[in-house]
Amino acid sequence: MKRSTTSLLVAGFMVAVPAVVNAVIASRAPEVDIPLPGDMGYYDWVYGRVAYYRMGRGAPLLLLHSPYVGASAWEWRKVFPALANHFTVYAIDLLGFGLSDKPNIPYRGRMYADLTHDFLQDVIGQRADVIGSALGCSYLVNTAVRRPEIVQRLALVNPIGATSIASPYREFFAWNALRSPILGTSIYHSMVAAANIEQELITHDYYDAAMVTEDVVETQYALAHQHGSRYAVAAFLAGRLDLPLRLAFAALTQPVLLIWGRDAYYTPVSEAADLLYRHPETRLEIIEECGMLPQDEKAGEFLDLVTDFLREPETGEMAA
Repeated sequence: MKRSTTSLLVAGFMVAVPAVVNAVIASRAPEVDIPLPGDMGYYDWVYGRVAYYRMGRGAPLLLLHSPYVGASAWEWRKVFPALANHFTVYAIDLLGFGLSDKPNIPYRGRMYADLTHDFLQDVIGQRADVIGSALGCSYLVNTAVRRPEIVQRLALVNPIGATSIASPYREFFAWNALRSPILGTSIYHSMVAAANIEQELITHDYYDAAMVTEDVVETQYALAHQHGSRYAVAAFLAGRLDLPLRLAFAALTQPVLLIWGRDAYYTPVSEAADLLYRHPETRLEIIEECGMLPQDEKAGEFLDLVTDFLREPETGEMAA
């Protein structure tokens, strides 16, 4: 009986300590400021409120970030105001990221394609140009094929979706372990420590390590520590946010610009060949000495490319 009581005490201690640590870390989560200039609003979507930012005048342009640890519309901060000189620019925080709601739901890539479609239809309300980053490109491409009358041109930055970044191991670990109430929270807090975020940015996201400033790390750290952030991240790591791109890309009727960082880690530039084969009218621009985030790392070159592309007169028959 004594041994049983001791075992129960030890087990309770092993559960209580991580729970207390998790509560302390959560209580110290940094505040997140509004990340972009202009007007901020919320779109009351079926699964929760979606934060978005609006600035400028002219034809509408939607910017869509990719899901990842600490992701948000903040990744467009260097180009958002400049694009607003020519367009009415919208940038959204995907549900589960940034300042949007973070419900505990079964996130899927198709859900984000639906969010993209609904935002274009309900908030923008007219045909718009779109720019997507990494996995965000897949959501835009699938929306553009499904509803060509609401998407005019697409600029796609290092698109992910030609191949999946998931694996069975990651599916099991992320979805089963990372989402558990106590252990999963502990694992998540370890993953999103500032040092780990910094290492990921230097190793996999940027060509130039000097771009990984204290401000960049602190912002992603703060965003990654908001209540509920681990649910969408678990889906991302499990590969549940992947969405096939190849077949949809071949069916596009709109003009397409591909912008590729020469040194993009997760999307090697060699993957562009398959997309060009499927949609030969696509224009490809490669930015040298650049990783996954040309809109940040080479903002000036990025702006020149997308502004020229989006201000060109349309050619050919477009779906209506």
